[in-house]
Amino acid sequence: MAGCNTAVANIVMSCVVLLALELITPLFKYTPNAVLASIIIAAVVPLVDIPAAILLWKIDKFDFLACMGAFFGVVFKSEEIGLLIACAQLRIVSFGLT
Repeated sequence: MAGCNTAVANIVMSCVVLLALELITPLFKYTPNAVLASIIIAAVVPLVDIPAAILLWKIDKFDFLACMGAFFGVVFKSEEIGLLIACAQLRIVSFGLT
């Protein structure tokens, strides 16, 4: 919290973020979708942790399959579909229906 002593800093920070979103968001109205997509891709690429996926493959193959199912579901469909795929795979494995 950068040296803050009370929770009032969180309230001030949330007000500043809300104000910034209200004032800055209209500026993106005329920004091309390709530029916005490239910003999102540049922000998401560091979030993909390949060594963690490799470690998951070595430790538990079923969890790795759920991880990959969620990943590809999110990439190719939507967040809801990715979460649904991962939950369905884990439920099938946990109930022993494989």
